Amino acid sequence: MTVERDNTRSYPRSVYMDHAATTPLDPAVLEAMLPYMRDDFGNASSVHRLGRTARGAIEASREQIAGHLNANPEEIVFTSGATEANNLALNPLSSESHLVTSMVEHKAVLEPTQALESSGVRVTYLAPDHKIGAPNTDQIANAIEEDSCLVSVMYVNNETGAVAPIREIASVCRTRGVVMHTDAVQAAAWMPLDVEDLGVDMMSLSAHKMYGPKGVGILYVRSGVELSPQVLGGSQERGRRGGTENVAAVVGMAAAMALAVNSRDAAAVRVQTLRKELECRLMDSIGDQLVINTPLNAAPHILSTAFSPIAGSPLDGEMLLLNMDLEGISASAGSACSSGTITPSHVLLGLGLPDQTARASLRLSLGRSTTSEDIALTAECIVKIVQRMRRQRVG
Repeated sequence: MTVERDNTRSYPRSVYMDHAATTPLDPAVLEAMLPYMRDDFGNASSVHRLGRTARGAIEASREQIAGHLNANPEEIVFTSGATEANNLALNPLSSESHLVTSMVEHKAVLEPTQALESSGVRVTYLAPDHKIGAPNTDQIANAIEEDSCLVSVMYVNNETGAVAPIREIASVCRTRGVVMHTDAVQAAAWMPLDVEDLGVDMMSLSAHKMYGPKGVGILYVRSGVELSPQVLGGSQERGRRGGTENVAAVVGMAAAMALAVNSRDAAAVRVQTLRKELECRLMDSIGDQLVINTPLNAAPHILSTAFSPIAGSPLDGEMLLLNMDLEGISASAGSACSSGTITPSHVLLGLGLPDQTARASLRLSLGRSTTSEDIALTAECIVKIVQRMRRQRVG
């Protein structure tokens, strides 16, 4: 049965403010992918013409991505995304090793880390320096011990946009003989990723956070760093990750990264200006209740906010999001919705926010298509909803 949309109904203007969750596929990226979804559909492990064409596309994409990272092609391992890449980076740790990470990492690092703890790996979880929203260099240096094997700190926090001093942390790790890994997913569309300049030994990236397809990512692994495969059953990726390659997605990731590199600087300046405009609009209207979790020197695209209780009563974070959706604004909380409740974000709690305030959080993330009109509409919507919810509590 075909369901037709009621064109007589008035729908609100749609504003997408959730680019940190995923970005729309760039049309140029789709065009690059289409040949490998239609005519050139071969398995890259096959020796016939279609297979060789697929293999050539994968290796050309590997070279392109390596070039953008200032890496060698053989240092690029294709994965299903950054979650798998993070798990792969942590996989070599043995029960007698020590890992240093932070309390505000993505769950794609924290959950495998907790699994490693259960198998005997010692883990040090660092609280963030509240000034920068991430561990500082001194914290890392003090946490490294004789048996430390790996430090994993994300480049840009996915909830607050806080930027860690990756270059300085990597320098400390290099001096101490410790491998340095960073989850750079949120940095990819906005910040330089030269692995030689940053000094990292491993880096996780995901295509769909930079206008590429979902389901593909990479782990950069510096030559000489040991890597234990966790997906077995094939010799693909030089034996480091088994499974038939998603050729179209790999090509799409290379195309998306090329577009990101070409537009990065100008886009970052424009989006940062818009983010500051949004913050100012909100502060001017509801600053007495608004909490800004995004530090000053953050990545340009993320504004993390939260709302303090009204007359002793916490704001309902889920209702805030639902009301925004009804107004046509797509955003997210810095927390996970489950069974009708919102669990406070571990990142915001790690930054010291009270539980009730952390439950009423809102992450607004901008992108290439975000306009000043989008900013005005989003601010107007948030102010209207918060003021209405405030009246309901004090009335």
